[in-house]
Amino acid sequence: MILVALMAAALLSVISPLLLLAVLGGIALLCIPLRWPIATLGVVLAFMPVDFMAIGLGKLFELPHMTLVSVCTKEIPLFLLLVILYRRSGFKPTAPDWWLLAAFGVATVRTLVDGTFFALWTDFNFILPYFLGRVTILTQAQEQLWARCAVWIAAVLSMLGLLELFVFGEGPRTLLYTALDTLGTENGELTASFHGSGFKGLREAATMVGPNSFGVLCMVALILWWVYCRNPLPAAMVATGLICTVTRADWLATAAALPVLAVITSQRKRLILYATLALVLFVCSIPILGLSDYLFYTKTGQDLSAEYHQQGIVDGLLYAAEHPLGAGNEKLSPLALLKDRNALIFETTYPYFAAEYGILAALCFVGFLLSGVRSVWRKQDRLAYAAVGILIGISIVMIFALTLNDRRLACWVFFPVGLALRSAKTEP
Repeated sequence: MILVALMAAALLSVISPLLLLAVLGGIALLCIPLRWPIATLGVVLAFMPVDFMAIGLGKLFELPHMTLVSVCTKEIPLFLLLVILYRRSGFKPTAPDWWLLAAFGVATVRTLVDGTFFALWTDFNFILPYFLGRVTILTQAQEQLWARCAVWIAAVLSMLGLLELFVFGEGPRTLLYTALDTLGTENGELTASFHGSGFKGLREAATMVGPNSFGVLCMVALILWWVYCRNPLPAAMVATGLICTVTRADWLATAAALPVLAVITSQRKRLILYATLALVLFVCSIPILGLSDYLFYTKTGQDLSAEYHQQGIVDGLLYAAEHPLGAGNEKLSPLALLKDRNALIFETTYPYFAAEYGILAALCFVGFLLSGVRSVWRKQDRLAYAAVGILIGISIVMIFALTLNDRRLACWVFFPVGLALRSAKTEP
């Protein structure tokens, strides 16, 4: 007993009591996913949309060990759940898995030559939630609960995000981003991603890192609502949030995914009804948000943001053609911007992958997306329909933006894809 007391005293003298308490608490919490893995998974997924803001506020108020807390709320529980659920249900790889592993393998080899594994993981962090979905089996009741909770979470966040637009303004977020020293501010102001040509207001990001991330979250929620729900109230709330993001890529992706779902689920009349209501909601939002000039600039081709994205796609393709084996993630990764704000980066996923890891890696990634759509298209159930809509939507968004490096968003996008592939008939 004396020896144990001396060892404990020595340990406390090296690390803070709070850190020791956190470690002991973390060890104790390991028992929860072992006993209730599906419930733990639901809690982790539900926390993802607010993780950035919660951790950011903790760092702003200088709470200790927030970096450790951030890891303990994302990577560690996801990996632990992956191990637990794999041991329970296992899985056999199918075509989408092999395409994804091929892309990751090529990128890994390229990173060994020239790059950093931290940047590699940042680009491929969506693999963890995807394979977590591949080893997860939900009952119909659990699946329905997951989808409804996801829709209502996005709906509530959409309404809370309006407070920032119409009450608090951009001051609090600017203060937060400046204190965190993220890429969200420039010269003491929010970057152009929160504004737009002809748009004097603030794009809604709610508790996410940026408007595009929140727009994709709303897109996923609307797809899940279309497949699993009938209550128009949460759909109206989520649609309001999507409109207030003022992000054309997310609008386009949603407008493409929902009609496809309406056709394959034989709900054309429902689509006409809700498309009309959505159009009315959008028209009403134009004077409220001040979108007149923004839409005019977009229509006449005077939007600098649209020109920037178009030029980025062309430049990325040309750069990839000049570097068919890739130039390495150390030079092109968004992490390079932390060291050099003038670092070269292409804000479009497909050319970005090709420029970083080579054309072969980009082709394998595209093969993963196409193979995933083909695999889930065969099975006519709600989970498969949701996965089809999500894959179509995210594939369009990635033409115009980098979305995969947001590991919180990746959980909402690729977990249901993996989940649908698990239940598809392609699973041996």
